[in-house]
Amino acid sequence: MNKTTQSGNEVSKDKPKKRVLFLTPYPYDTAPGQRFRYEQYLNILNEHGIEYHLDSFLDDSTWTVLYQKGFLLKKTWGIFCGFIRRLLILPSVAQYDYVFIFREASPIGPPVFEWFISKVLRKKIIYDFDDAIWLPNTSDSNQIVSGIKWHSKVGSICRWSYKISCGNAYLADYARQFNRSVIVNPTTIDTVNYHNR
Repeated sequence: MNKTTQSGNEVSKDKPKKRVLFLTPYPYDTAPGQRFRYEQYLNILNEHGIEYHLDSFLDDSTWTVLYQKGFLLKKTWGIFCGFIRRLLILPSVAQYDYVFIFREASPIGPPVFEWFISKVLRKKIIYDFDDAIWLPNTSDSNQIVSGIKWHSKVGSICRWSYKISCGNAYLADYARQFNRSVIVNPTTIDTVNYHNR
């Protein structure tokens, strides 16, 4: 299956199903942050009768060059395609009970998708972040987009979210300025499947 999209549907037919759409920055099983924050728990969703679908902003080809110097045309095309993917997924958002957003729905620009999902489609956003992503910080290989990263959108996404999951108390304190429905969910590692095998 393409790493840009992943689905889990191993549920009993006689149980009511909850459905979760994951909007992720990177393809499945490529970024440690994603792996540790939610990917390692996807099998638990299946066990509890919860269907999920992962939709990545970046495709595999763009991910491979994202943090390398150069490749401007390839990165630009990859980001353009990412915005197209986000637009194409919007009509199907209505069929999900929750929308889980890791870090942001798009890596540049204002939180247009998050606003639309929350305010127009009226969906419950579960917002998760594990770093101080509201602080300006752009990799040396991507300085050209530093002016359009829109770091301030983190506060807006917090405000529109149903629940916020933060990796530590410092991040949670920031989120609580905008929304009281915040939990500290420390980043853990899977010692069964990834470490100490």
